[in-house]
Amino acid sequence: MAMARLELHYFLRDESHAMNALVRNKCESEALAAFAQIAQLFGVNVELESAALREGGLREVWRVLGNNGNQLSLIVAVIALVFSRVPVSDSEMDALNKEVQKLTIEEKRLSIQKLKHEIGNGDIKNGTAGDAASLIDGDVKVMTRRSNFYRQLLGYDKVTAMSLGEIPDGADHPLIEHRVERSAFPKFVLLTDKLPVEVVDPAQLEIIAPVLKEGNYQWKGAYLGERITFAMGDEVFKSDVLTGKVSFQHGSTIECVLNIHRKVDEIGEAVITGYSVTTVLSKSDGGPGQETPQGKRHRFGKRQSEGQGKLFGQP
Repeated sequence: MAMARLELHYFLRDESHAMNALVRNKCESEALAAFAQIAQLFGVNVELESAALREGGLREVWRVLGNNGNQLSLIVAVIALVFSRVPVSDSEMDALNKEVQKLTIEEKRLSIQKLKHEIGNGDIKNGTAGDAASLIDGDVKVMTRRSNFYRQLLGYDKVTAMSLGEIPDGADHPLIEHRVERSAFPKFVLLTDKLPVEVVDPAQLEIIAPVLKEGNYQWKGAYLGERITFAMGDEVFKSDVLTGKVSFQHGSTIECVLNIHRKVDEIGEAVITGYSVTTVLSKSDGGPGQETPQGKRHRFGKRQSEGQGKLFGQP
């Protein structure tokens, strides 16, 4: 079995060799989770072992075990770059916005698949680690874990810097330490856990329980077979319901513009936090839907917008 070694080095104030155990364990839990995610993305099977701690600040050494030494060295190099390469701009850190840029994300996925195939065949070139690290920049799970790591260190001012680097065979220290000073830690921290709203236009909702009185109460419905609660943001439709112009019966449905509100949880998973309807396009009681005036306006505006896009050669 092949092996590579990765060193995580904490630089501490006053030449100390000890740090808070809870902070260290939380940081390393996040770093290891990011490591596992990166290895999974590129299809490299690894096993991680802790080696003996060494002083000099505080140095944690992990043994990375697997079947292919070149692949292990590559993954170690990638994790070092991902955790140490300071984002060049605020927009580069905005992984939450990148997550919804479908074309960009799809291109990254295809590039990862291509790189995964090359790595699997042992076709590793100079620059492969940098290319792989650039692709990882759009992975929300990795960036969330990295953000959690640096957030922990920001709350612990004894750490003045950190570095990651591979320890070559026969050596005691990394030849290259990818060092990050404390002043750069905030640049790795995500400022929000909110994802951009996902808009479904049109969406079909079965109405289970409409709100029949004034107030910001949640409606109940079913979307794609799942029961949901949602805010009705179409004020015209709400008014028609309250005045009795619109009524409901068993099996009533609406076609609408549905907003799905999401956030990233602490492990980088996208979770739904709520639903809201902005425009009711039509309502049906089992037969053909009856279009609403606001639905008619919305569809007209949408056709105009799509027509303009085609006119100017936009996709």
